[in-house]
Amino acid sequence: MKDIPDYGDIMTLEDFMEGVAFGCLTNDDGSGYYATLTSISDQAIRPSDVASGKVNYHFTHVVWFNK
Repeated sequence: MKDIPDYGDIMTLEDFMEGVAFGCLTNDDGSGYYATLTSISDQAIRPSDVASGKVNYHFTHVVWFNK
């Protein structure tokens, strides 16, 4: 786990999943990494992971990096 960089957008896991459900976040838009409120992991999460049910609920947040 590392400090969250200033250039990433942090959101709750729930908000990330809602963004995917509404089509606001797609694999082509950028990349995301699981996080807590204060730290980012090296484990990636893609919007397609949400669609296929492959979500790690041990994390509470996602840091999203737009392309």
